[in-house]
Amino acid sequence: MMPALEQAKAQVQALGVDLRLAPEEWLLFQDVLLEDLMSGSGVRALTYGLILLLIGGSVEWLYWSYAHGPLRALQGLPAASPRLALSLGLRQLGLWLFGLFLFTLASLAASSALAWPAGVQDMVVAIVLLLMVLRLAWSLLLTVLSPARRSRRLAPIDSAKARWMLGLLMLTIFLAAFGRIAGDLLEQSAKLPHSAGALRFVCSTLAALILLAASFAFFGRGPRSARARRKLPRFPMSFVVAVLVAAVYGFWLLSSAALSALAGVLAIVVVLQIVLRDWVFYFWPGVRSEDDDEPLAPAAPADPQDASASSAQQASDAQALRTSGAVDPALVPSIVLSALRFLVALLGLGACAIALDTPLSELATRQGPMMRFIFSLLGVAALALLAHLAWIAIRSSIDQRLRRIAALNNAHDEPNPEARLLTLLPLLRMSSALALGVMLVLSSLWALGIEITPLLAGAGVIGLALGFGAQALVRDVIAGIFFLVEDAFRIGEYIEAGAATKGTVERITLRTVALRHHNGPLHFVPYGALGTVRNNSRDWVVEKFNIPLPIDVDSETVRKMIKRIGEDMLQDVEVGHLLREPLKGKLYRVDPGVKIFRCKFETTPGKQFDVRAQAFKRIEAALKALGIGFADGRQTVLLP
Repeated sequence: MMPALEQAKAQVQALGVDLRLAPEEWLLFQDVLLEDLMSGSGVRALTYGLILLLIGGSVEWLYWSYAHGPLRALQGLPAASPRLALSLGLRQLGLWLFGLFLFTLASLAASSALAWPAGVQDMVVAIVLLLMVLRLAWSLLLTVLSPARRSRRLAPIDSAKARWMLGLLMLTIFLAAFGRIAGDLLEQSAKLPHSAGALRFVCSTLAALILLAASFAFFGRGPRSARARRKLPRFPMSFVVAVLVAAVYGFWLLSSAALSALAGVLAIVVVLQIVLRDWVFYFWPGVRSEDDDEPLAPAAPADPQDASASSAQQASDAQALRTSGAVDPALVPSIVLSALRFLVALLGLGACAIALDTPLSELATRQGPMMRFIFSLLGVAALALLAHLAWIAIRSSIDQRLRRIAALNNAHDEPNPEARLLTLLPLLRMSSALALGVMLVLSSLWALGIEITPLLAGAGVIGLALGFGAQALVRDVIAGIFFLVEDAFRIGEYIEAGAATKGTVERITLRTVALRHHNGPLHFVPYGALGTVRNNSRDWVVEKFNIPLPIDVDSETVRKMIKRIGEDMLQDVEVGHLLREPLKGKLYRVDPGVKIFRCKFETTPGKQFDVRAQAFKRIEAALKALGIGFADGRQTVLLP
């Protein structure tokens, strides 16, 4: 800790010396610079510089005389979807970058062919590299942000923010590149170390202030869905980005250049990992991300010439997503997201190795503690990618099967033979996630060089101790396994266990079953407390009810009437498909003054109440048509 504090103190003192001595140093250098410019060598250097720019510009102009037509054709094509905009943008970027490559190559080749005064060629090459960096950044940002045409934009951001972001990022890149290149020139070629330090400080401070302002302007909480609003408040993204910017600036100000570059690389990797989800799902309109309720889709195109094509393409994509049952629509973007996150982590590790000035021999042979650690992290990242891809495949398959089974259950009133999967698949998904997590942790520890055999042995001992100490928990889990294996109940079925435990199964976990009582309360019952289970929703039910009629009615007439009503109900479109056996009736018993007729029918579980109400309605109407009333329970005695 003390060496770090001493180094930070030395850095601040050196910066104070640079700021104090830079004006005087620069005033002395101005006189020398004016004298050199007015000399013959200075005029020759300026002339060579103009010739250099003329050669590079002429080569690029010759290229654009042939490539301008294809570029205009690409810019005129409508982008009906973000993925088409990405394809067109990459082709346009390729044309721009090839022209920039020709300009840079011609300028550097010409600079090596000219006889420059001492120290001037390094300055010219630095200026060419600065122009190349600025033009490269402009091409990339213009392709991604596209402030003029919304339909060609490759980022989920509105037009006003796109214009401001383009300007601020270009200004930040210019300050960073100018401070680095001009500072090196002042320090190495002009021998002005204090002016170079002051220039780097001014450029870095301005760039940090611009990034801090941009973090609060362009990073926010964003729109939230109904489900997300019920969760805890989301942490402000602007605060996270601002802290990262301040941390990188603090490392640059108080520590070495290698550590500041390392902090900058890590900050960029963190920000990219944060924004990658929204960015990737932006290219799949109408597809939901796994953590969102609302689909991420781009806004309508701003230019009228793309509006009709965009709406037609989005409608076609939505129809394809609705009708496609083979592959989960979110599977492809989820895989792309995982691959991009791994690629960002890989590039970040490579950039960290470059920032730490790691020799190529260590990169090739994996020598040195830092390189071994970096390659270990790379192995962990690869394991995390494989585990995540496996989880995406398992989760997508299970969710797709659950949606299809739920759709079948909603479309048909009959029990679905696959309804048991509604109970088992969520448990399989949870168990798979747990297994993949445990395997990832153990494999990551092994990749980092940590011996996992003692951990496994200790976990076995701890598991044995917990098993003895939590016998009720173990009993509930084992009982639940047997209940599920024997298919005693499923989600959506009405069960009874004992005298007071009954309700509709809403949720099943590894230890408890959630039963919704018909009056509303939700009961969580451990499997070990269920005991004998009575399932009222399996296969079929036989419903019986009695009809009291007067003692003088003709029993055969009533039987035939009930049979005819059962046949009519069997042909009815509303209740016919619910009946497995038609309604039938017969004389059950004779009480004083009353004949009791027993009626019964066989129907789908849960539908007996609706069928019984329909049977009562029809029997009442038929009895009324025959002039027969229900028995009043009073016995009539005729006297002689």
